[in-house]
Amino acid sequence: MADLPVPIGATLDVEADLQVEVTSPSGESTTAHVTGSGKRLRVETGRPDVLFASVDRADVGRVADLLAFSGVTVSVVGPGGPVATLGAGTSSRLGRAVTGSSRVSPTAGAARLAVTPGVLRAVAVAAAVVVLAFVRRLRRS
Repeated sequence: MADLPVPIGATLDVEADLQVEVTSPSGESTTAHVTGSGKRLRVETGRPDVLFASVDRADVGRVADLLAFSGVTVSVVGPGGPVATLGAGTSSRLGRAVTGSSRVSPTAGAARLAVTPGVLRAVAVAAAVVVLAFVRRLRRS
């Protein structure tokens, strides 16, 4: 965290009531309403899938690390309830795998959002490479 532009011991308190609209690379759009005060924020959206598709996952991880460093927690909520928690007070291996930060804690519903056809293809290719490497190793033995 040494490269963060926040002085050690800095505090961050937020007052928010903000409406944002985001568009994913596929052209789908959704709105999100950000509210909160102090160290807790809430992001409500009707389409969490579009919200997450519109941002780079690595950027989500970096923002979550900065939020945690600042002591701020953000809850993301969709029509079906909580989707993810970012920032302070959360830790997730799945979040680390998807965003590079354990400070992103997706719910089971959000994990489904991360499993897109592209992710499935990448997992299939990685599995095939592992199997091929194992078979080659067996043949050499």
